[in-house]
Amino acid sequence: MFTTLHETSGISWLILIPTTTFALRTVFTLPLSIWQRKRIVKQQELRKVVQAMTPVIKLRLAAAKATEIEGQAAAAKGTSSLTKEGSPDLIQKETLKQLTPEQIVVVAAKETRKRQKTVFKQHHVQMWKNMLLPVVQIPLWCTVSMGIRKLTEWKIDGSSKEWFDSFRFHEIDLTGPLEVYPMIVPITLGVVSLLNIEYNGKMMLRRTTDVVGIDTYRDDNSRLTQGIKSVLNVSRIGSVFMMGVSSQASILLSLYWISSNLYSLLQNILLDFLWPYQK
Repeated sequence: MFTTLHETSGISWLILIPTTTFALRTVFTLPLSIWQRKRIVKQQELRKVVQAMTPVIKLRLAAAKATEIEGQAAAAKGTSSLTKEGSPDLIQKETLKQLTPEQIVVVAAKETRKRQKTVFKQHHVQMWKNMLLPVVQIPLWCTVSMGIRKLTEWKIDGSSKEWFDSFRFHEIDLTGPLEVYPMIVPITLGVVSLLNIEYNGKMMLRRTTDVVGIDTYRDDNSRLTQGIKSVLNVSRIGSVFMMGVSSQASILLSLYWISSNLYSLLQNILLDFLWPYQK
């Protein structure tokens, strides 16, 4: 594809690679990114509604426990009433047993997750749909990276001198690493990549109250916050690793990585402006 575009248009590789990268991302990943952002925003709105039910569920369980402690007669009467009404749900089943405070918390969490799945399904924003974007984006990134790598290593018998000269910019060989200033490309890739990671981290940890300047308590030990921070740390390590790889990779391949990260950063800024992500 790259060779056909280059031979047809005559555009320099230094311009063709970023242009093609932006075009591919716009066609294949941008629609999915917009769809996913809208879905995540909807999930956040519905999650707030579901989480508001958790205290009510705990109160119901605690009240059921207090009722049972009053006597076996009240418990038997409650059991008879439940049997007449039909099959009890998760909360009703647990009220038939003596529940400790820890068990109340666990049962309430299970019921909240169950209701969240039901609500998400009703609004067609199931969690598994969040995997569609990575399923498309990761293979696309790997395919283009391998294609550029093979392109720069391609040696064709009988190729003209102009073909090999097209991979040179002045005295710089684009099929190899930048030897004149070897750290420019890795540092550029690292800066753009880390900017994208930190922006995503700030966006994902942002709360609705932050927009209006109200400081609220932040539970840094919650499962969601810890999960986000773990993903960010892995991404930071991956960014440093890619810096090392780019120091030995061809200029064209590193240019693709830089262009892809830059597109992601600009895309996230635009989507965050149109559909803000708020916890």
